[in-house]
Amino acid sequence: MRESNPVERITQAPIFLLFRVGDAARDAVEQSLDRHGLRGKDFRTLAYAGTGAHSQQELSRATGLDRTTMVGVIDRLERLGMAVRERGDDRRRQVVVPTDLGLQTLTDAFAELEQVQEEFLATLSPTGKQAMKSSLSRLFTAHDPSCNT
Repeated sequence: MRESNPVERITQAPIFLLFRVGDAARDAVEQSLDRHGLRGKDFRTLAYAGTGAHSQQELSRATGLDRTTMVGVIDRLERLGMAVRERGDDRRRQVVVPTDLGLQTLTDAFAELEQVQEEFLATLSPTGKQAMKSSLSRLFTAHDPSCNT
């Protein structure tokens, strides 16, 4: 039995293909977000912050960002005028709240990302897109630490 070509083995391995497609998707998303002054970490944090009064620790868990990174992201969002830290109901706790500028930027970025997504997935049929979404959702649930807490 002949050993398969190492290049063929790696380029046909689903995990490698997912890795490479993930790189391309991240690049497309980051380029789109950059036009709004955001990075992926900023966007994720702003999106979660827009769902209610969340502490930095809660946002860290929800976004999968470590606490040190989260502090830097929130500091950046504050400098950009897109979020503020406020006292929560419990005076000992600070929550992160998007500003009007942050909410508008989020709305604009989501609209543009929908277009980027359509272009990125253009080679897939509607059935293929649905199958991919379903498969990725299962993988995300199985491997994202925040899904298992």
